[in-house]
Amino acid sequence: MKKVIIISILILSFVSVKSQQAIMFSQYFTNNVIYNPAISGSKSYNQFTVQSRQQWLGFEGAPLSANVSLHGALNNRSGMGGYLEYDRTGPSNQTNLQINYAYHVPLNANGANISFGIAAKAMYYYLDFETGDLPPGWDPAYSDQSYDDFLGDASSGIYIYNEDMYIGYSVINMLQSSFNKEVGDGLSTNIEERLYYGMAGYKIKLDRDWYLEPSVLIRHRENGNAEYNFSTRVFYMDQIWTGLSARSNSSLAFSVGTNSDKMQFAYSFDHYFGEISQYQLGTHEITMSVRIPNSMKY
Repeated sequence: MKKVIIISILILSFVSVKSQQAIMFSQYFTNNVIYNPAISGSKSYNQFTVQSRQQWLGFEGAPLSANVSLHGALNNRSGMGGYLEYDRTGPSNQTNLQINYAYHVPLNANGANISFGIAAKAMYYYLDFETGDLPPGWDPAYSDQSYDDFLGDASSGIYIYNEDMYIGYSVINMLQSSFNKEVGDGLSTNIEERLYYGMAGYKIKLDRDWYLEPSVLIRHRENGNAEYNFSTRVFYMDQIWTGLSARSNSSLAFSVGTNSDKMQFAYSFDHYFGEISQYQLGTHEITMSVRIPNSMKY
């Protein structure tokens, strides 16, 4: 029975490249530069982040994602950044490299800024079914022959922020680059589907030591429904925090983290309430960031 469920989910996952082409981390607030290039250089330090996500631990062929990002200010107006990302789901493997540039404009004397960002991305996609992974019978959508290709695309974004709030909007895969091949007869062309991200967060100070930070990340596909991640974190002295997130994929995520002047560490556990919950041990995410002083930041 377990094998049948695994094969069924893989079939749904690989009908087209659109299915598993963009990672949505539960800890989006620790590495949000991967969703909006305009965030590059918005911190008072350079941020180097390593993030990994093991979805549905113990489930054969479950998604495994990892991301390494870096961004910081070049001068009092410009910022640069980028990330290297790897995503694997069963026989599907995808590697993305993106370079960001952002231009920041002060809005007032209270530290509010608006930034505009652009990005260029290169993607390598590799698909290789083994004979034992394929469902019985013949299907034009599947083949045990490997397939790989390179693509290029672009993104843009806008971001308004100060010490206590942020709001941003971005468009990812603007060019919707195509593999120019169909999965099979009558099936859709493999393209990088255009994605729209909206994000917002605000710090609510409770007293001198405690504050709340509700936030949201919303993703809308060009030809699909919106997906969301609503989170609330509770901070103590801006050094330790815990949070709870509700996601549109029928899961809840519990997270904890620590902050310091130079480091940030976070862990989260997602519990999935879908029908495969009995076959897996939850989703685990780990993030570690290094904060590098930057004298160029305004």
